[in-house]
Amino acid sequence: MILQRVICLSILIAASSTAVSSDREATVCGWFKERFIFTLWSLAAPTPDKSRVADNPLIVSVDFSTSDNRTLRGYKYLSHDSNNALTEPKGYILMALGNAMIADQMIKYLKSFSQRGYDVYIFDYRGYGLSEGRRRIKAFVQDYKELVEHLDSKYDKHLLYGTSLGGAVIANVIGAGVEYDRAVIDSSPSRFSPYDCPRSIDPVENLPDDASKIMVITGSIDSVLPPDMTDEFRDTAELRGASVFNGPDYAHPFMDGKLSVHNERMNRVINFLDN
Repeated sequence: MILQRVICLSILIAASSTAVSSDREATVCGWFKERFIFTLWSLAAPTPDKSRVADNPLIVSVDFSTSDNRTLRGYKYLSHDSNNALTEPKGYILMALGNAMIADQMIKYLKSFSQRGYDVYIFDYRGYGLSEGRRRIKAFVQDYKELVEHLDSKYDKHLLYGTSLGGAVIANVIGAGVEYDRAVIDSSPSRFSPYDCPRSIDPVENLPDDASKIMVITGSIDSVLPPDMTDEFRDTAELRGASVFNGPDYAHPFMDGKLSVHNERMNRVINFLDN
């Protein structure tokens, strides 16, 4: 069990960094460790398959060129109403994916978000799915910082949603000072530094002093990141004004045992974002 948790958290640390380096794809958690972790993760991720979204005209392919000339690829779920008619978006929601998730697999789960009047974006992390580049901790955060800045320039309302390792990415992006209106961080680990990563990438170290624009969700029956790995982040966020919820029947995101629990969780997310 201890080994399993170490491996799970090790996979999750392939998510974020604010360490200083001229090379975005340099390792910061150990030359061998990062490469080994990313190898594990790549083996766990499904193979991209455009047929998963081909029959939905409301989901369109998108790409983004980073400042270091890598292309990130993903999907946008277009803002629409209950009759599937396109509507003018009132903003965007950018989701940072969890462990071993890829864009074409997950975008379909965010239909209810786009029905609230938002263009919803999901991208494969660099080096996964259809995105270019090497899989590196520091690169993920910088990529998402650039994505947020790009989308901020196109929309009036700026919303962020991160699950698991994606929650750690969003925490680090917020810590880097991006502009956002609201964010939900669901099941982020509190710290990576006990596993030989820089303290600067610990999600808890990147919480703003005023966290009132953030909701933090954790799960009491989460077997991937149990409470002793997430409590510090949630409790610190609450002390700084965040909305928090520890679901008594919540497992890890998108792994809830009942569809009703999953749906309630997703409603909680979009209701906070669409306040």
